Amino acid sequence: MTSRFGTTFRVAPDLLLEQERAARAVTRGPWSLSLRGSDLDDIAFDGETVLRSIRFVVRDQDWKTLPVVVDAVDQTTSGLQLRGRVGDDGETVAWSLSVDLGASTLRVAVQAEVTAAFRRARIGLIVLQAPALAGTELVVGHPEGSTTTTRLPEHIAPHQPAIRIESLTWTGDRITTTARFAGDVFEMEDQRNWTDASFKTYSTPLSLPFPVALAVGDVVEQSVELSCSRVGGVEPAAAPLATPLAVTVAPETDLERPVPEPVEARIGAPLDSLVPTISTSVSSDPDGGRQGAVPPDAITELLVEIDPAAVDWPAILHRAVRQAGTRALDLRLVLGTGDEAEPVLRRLRDAGVHVVRVGAFHRRTHLSESALLTALDELLQRLWADVDAPSPELVGGTRAHFTELNRNHARLDRWTGPVAFSVTPFMHDRAGHQLVESLAVQAVVVADAVRIADGRSLHVGPVTLGARYNAVATTRAGAGATADPDLRAGFGAELVPGATDDRQSAEALGAWVVASVAALAAPGVESLSYFEATGPRGLVVADGTVAAAGRALGWIAELSGSRRVGVEIGGHRLGDSSPVSPEGVTAFAAVDPAGRTVVILGNLAEAPVRISLVGASEPRAVDLASGAVVRVEIAGSGS
Repeated sequence: MTSRFGTTFRVAPDLLLEQERAARAVTRGPWSLSLRGSDLDDIAFDGETVLRSIRFVVRDQDWKTLPVVVDAVDQTTSGLQLRGRVGDDGETVAWSLSVDLGASTLRVAVQAEVTAAFRRARIGLIVLQAPALAGTELVVGHPEGSTTTTRLPEHIAPHQPAIRIESLTWTGDRITTTARFAGDVFEMEDQRNWTDASFKTYSTPLSLPFPVALAVGDVVEQSVELSCSRVGGVEPAAAPLATPLAVTVAPETDLERPVPEPVEARIGAPLDSLVPTISTSVSSDPDGGRQGAVPPDAITELLVEIDPAAVDWPAILHRAVRQAGTRALDLRLVLGTGDEAEPVLRRLRDAGVHVVRVGAFHRRTHLSESALLTALDELLQRLWADVDAPSPELVGGTRAHFTELNRNHARLDRWTGPVAFSVTPFMHDRAGHQLVESLAVQAVVVADAVRIADGRSLHVGPVTLGARYNAVATTRAGAGATADPDLRAGFGAELVPGATDDRQSAEALGAWVVASVAALAAPGVESLSYFEATGPRGLVVADGTVAAAGRALGWIAELSGSRRVGVEIGGHRLGDSSPVSPEGVTAFAAVDPAGRTVVILGNLAEAPVRISLVGASEPRAVDLASGAVVRVEIAGSGS
């Protein structure tokens, strides 16, 4: 795979889904791709990756992606034939997918038949282009025969970069590619809004009503055909391709892997940014930290979201106060009107709880509407007028993804205070490759957020793997009929399908956290909030064991307020385009109050690597196992 697209290293296995671990390499003539479950990933022509992926997806009325099960993969004379089914409980859709690879074309066609009636938001093929194509000229062919010439956006596009798509043509390093779509009208969205590493072309325009009821027997048929040519028509120096072309399918684990060379990590000059405050959220699982598990002491703030319309809000607030202990509370309120906030704020004020900031977001739009901010500002001033403590800082923005900030920031133009948004890399795709590739996109997102904030400070978080609530659901979940002071079923993310992921406790998630902080800790970012304090989505598991992510965040939190230091890995300056080097190594460094340079290193790759750490002292060798994260202290380097 070329360095312009995706990862250039094999990702640590404990971050991968089973279908990624069992991936198969498919080649025929100039074509190669990775078959991961039903996904056709890393599609390359003549050695250059031209598409990140072609996939068949089904999304229900609440935009939940239904699992696609592969029952059979058969090899044909020209490619592959896949068969399978879709559904959470039982089969909803039966599908077949054909993949035909020719001398210069690749055609993917799907036929899907509904076997159980349901309401869908989307069904069909999607095409993913890599974010490295940002700025590339794009020729869009329309169904009526006209064309539009545009460019893939460099800043994250809040709305569709292309609509009414019948074909797309673009040129990479050496290859010109045309993708032709059939079976529906397609359009494109910039998935970097959700930290997905892609521009996505999908069927059924969002301007059409949804969800749509599908009946048993309904059939969907779509196809995508790629045509590739070398720039200038230059043929490779190798002998002409044989015909008929042979198809080769082999497990990716059988492919030869180069032995990694030692990598030099060089400590650079101080950066123009400080390490943000690191916080975490109150635990939403049934235990809620009652067994005694606590996050690292260096994490000095606890975030809690309260909706006063939910009958359990007093119990949630009580848990947050108990779990915070001496930590400050970062309170995020979900409101319909400003008056709803008073009982919550009055209770905290009367109890003498240290509330460091208060965010206000509308229950329906997930945004900080002007009326809410005005009402909350007046309420905070009134309630804290006679308190011998600073009034909490009022925060605007969105409790949802950067998407909502990107699309609606004009509504906050008169707001001069801090701005917030959250991050969920698994919004559309739970693959480990997406998780790792989202890191570079997080850097793009925060750069655009800083531009939108225009001098206002930023509070980023909660950062969670899965969505802690469904911001795009077309059906509304009830708040519950009775209050439960013990929260015996948990609340919030505990009750959201897909919010919990086994990789929360993976060793390599510690390395991912280091890279995420390196991406998001831009100048202007005052705080970052990750995961929950304890439990299945927590920094600490119920028995008190600190997970790798918690360990890494604790180390970073110890450096809060310290000056960041630049790091180069193998000549790659982290942060220029990605917080991860081509070898899969990440790093975060700062000078602590004692003048020591503290470097936190992580390895997101499958292969172990030896790091030669230079620049602040005598060279030091550091061995990083796959997925490992380590802390290295260099005495006196800041003097």
